[in-house]
Amino acid sequence: MKNLKLTLLSPLMLGMFSIVPNQVAAHGYISKPESRGYLCRLGENQRCGNVVYEPQSIEGRDRFPETGPMDGQIASAGLPVFSPLNAQTISRWTKRPISAGANEFIWTFTAAHSTRDWRYFITKANWDANAPLTRDQFESVPFCSYEGHYKQPPRTLTHLCNVPADRNGYHVILGVWDVGDTPMSFYNVMDVMIDNGDQSEIQWLDVGDINAIHDLKQDDKVIARVFGTSGELTALKTELTITSDEEGSATFWPKLMAQTINANQSWLQAGVLNAENEIVPVDGKNEIFAQSGSGIERVELSYVKAPPPQAEVSIEGVKHHYYIDNDQVAIDFTYDVDMPATVNVTLNSHYNSVVQFTETVEAGTTDFSLVYENAKAGHYNLTIETQAENGSQSQLGFHLNITVNDGTTPPEPGTPDEAEFSFPEGLPQYKAGTVVFQPKTGKLYQCKPWPYNGFCVQYSASANQFEPGVGTDWEMAWRAL
Repeated sequence: MKNLKLTLLSPLMLGMFSIVPNQVAAHGYISKPESRGYLCRLGENQRCGNVVYEPQSIEGRDRFPETGPMDGQIASAGLPVFSPLNAQTISRWTKRPISAGANEFIWTFTAAHSTRDWRYFITKANWDANAPLTRDQFESVPFCSYEGHYKQPPRTLTHLCNVPADRNGYHVILGVWDVGDTPMSFYNVMDVMIDNGDQSEIQWLDVGDINAIHDLKQDDKVIARVFGTSGELTALKTELTITSDEEGSATFWPKLMAQTINANQSWLQAGVLNAENEIVPVDGKNEIFAQSGSGIERVELSYVKAPPPQAEVSIEGVKHHYYIDNDQVAIDFTYDVDMPATVNVTLNSHYNSVVQFTETVEAGTTDFSLVYENAKAGHYNLTIETQAENGSQSQLGFHLNITVNDGTTPPEPGTPDEAEFSFPEGLPQYKAGTVVFQPKTGKLYQCKPWPYNGFCVQYSASANQFEPGVGTDWEMAWRAL
């Protein structure tokens, strides 16, 4: 066992964040083929009304066709401000030429949001182009759909969709973006001229390789990234997570990756092309094929290594209260780790470092003593960071009080006596590091550093989203102690 005693008097400032969190509502539109509203914005559609300013805001009730906008108001999502979009004649709107079969549909998001799914509907073969757009004018089942997995999409997102081969001439395609955390959807109609051309037998084109070049470890990931004429098609990405070292063998995982692509994609198939013109996954190297006419140009594999296992760390001896003795405080504790590591110990006051040291230790137990000279009474955070030899990182934190020994009994942990204020008393004085007691939860909370500390003072009885431990967004402003 080693005994280390280190003292550092020069303070170190913690790093600052540069971006203030922002919450916004969702907005987006289809930019290819250009939607009716977006063509109004571009000036290619006329007499459009206010949609020229906001083609991204055509939002209505979700889950078309069961619910959603009323018949005759589908193009405007039922919003009166966009009602000019509901006009429907065979000559009213500019039309974009597309082909039957594979087409790219590109969404542009001005404010992304959690997504349930995207769905595409097309008018029936015998629809009336001079009658209002109603549910009966559209097929009831989408010809293309993509799951959103309740995640936020990137700024632009491309979907590859197979426009039905039995459509020809003027048709309307309805794209619906169903938001995941509100009962709303965005509705975009596209006026298109479809050329169904020669729908010959599908051919498969070699667009990538799955090479058996190295072994993978458990929890490593292989990602097949798909690129088309407009860039990466993130909606067609396939991801495989290796579940064991045996599964990660270079002779086995390429076949498993090919099988995963085949199970999850229709535009892509992976394996080896045999004499019967079938694509069959095999051990070792596999090819990746794309349907002819799909617009897929290449598929690339990328690898994400699993993070190293966390070092096991235990710390004993940190107390909740310390007394100042001869203008200093010694914080003694025992640190135990199961592998060599670099340990960084920092004592913070209001998120500013007052004492810190770094020491490299071997596996086993080490006794540390952090000495705080010219100590001042107050609330402090002791942070102990571990950078293990295998690259893993971990951090443990302790909330403690430093007081003058005046013979009184220190308050019990988590009581109002420990806090500077009982929320919401003293609200205008809250700043980074302020500790408050929340009577509603019976717990202590500390105001986070800049830029989040500005949220700590944002409270009223009618707007309490940042109220510690209670508000919907309290964790943006506060840290539970």
